[in-house]
Amino acid sequence: MTLLTASLTAAHAASPTPTPPKPRPSMGIAPRGELFPDSSASAPAAAAVEEGSDEAFRADAEARVMRRLALGVRRDGLRLMLPLAKGRPEMLDSVRPDPFDATRPYVDYRLDGLSPDRAFYVIRVTLAFGEELLWISRADGTRYEMHGNVHPSPDGRHLVVTHASPGVEFNGVVIWNVADGKLIERYKFQPQPDQPRISFRFMRWRDADTVELEQYAEVDPSTCAIGTLASLAQLNRKGERWILRSASGQSCER
Repeated sequence: MTLLTASLTAAHAASPTPTPPKPRPSMGIAPRGELFPDSSASAPAAAAVEEGSDEAFRADAEARVMRRLALGVRRDGLRLMLPLAKGRPEMLDSVRPDPFDATRPYVDYRLDGLSPDRAFYVIRVTLAFGEELLWISRADGTRYEMHGNVHPSPDGRHLVVTHASPGVEFNGVVIWNVADGKLIERYKFQPQPDQPRISFRFMRWRDADTVELEQYAEVDPSTCAIGTLASLAQLNRKGERWILRSASGQSCER
């Protein structure tokens, strides 16, 4: 019995299990989205950071990254300024909540480092509910929403991102192609709302064309005591296409 082609449990036997959708066509550049407001014309005023808070920890970690990289990245209060090879620096403005305006979002941008090829800034974005990861081109400031930690292929030509979220964050797998300092989305899998909840965890690149993943599916506790079936899966590249398939039988997670 395989997760992607057969019923997950006897409880689902009465109705066929939805199969994963075909990989979406490449979307190219990931949109900024409403989570990432455009920078304002003037730098926002700095807000006090409480000693020992999560924000203070992130500020200290970012300061150490800036000193280590010595790339001319600057912070002015809530504004993070990223120098680019061409044009004006990219500006990222954090937003603190307003006690008098419940609709004002909380967004905290922090420099996390550089991509392995040093072509992109890695920015960790803390939101009111969850996190996001941005890769920003050091050449022209193009932003890519990566959703989770990034794992480059052995030849550096592809990136895989897996992220498991029970809430509103992204849940699924994405493959990016690295070409001429740009990222092109080649594959994305997200379980649909009417499908059994499936999540993935990166294990390793077996070779430059094969990703090995751990795969988890939520099932009724009558099937598994803790409600999770575990198995292995693989993403295989065939030309320009990536194919997700089960690579082992399923067993109850202990």
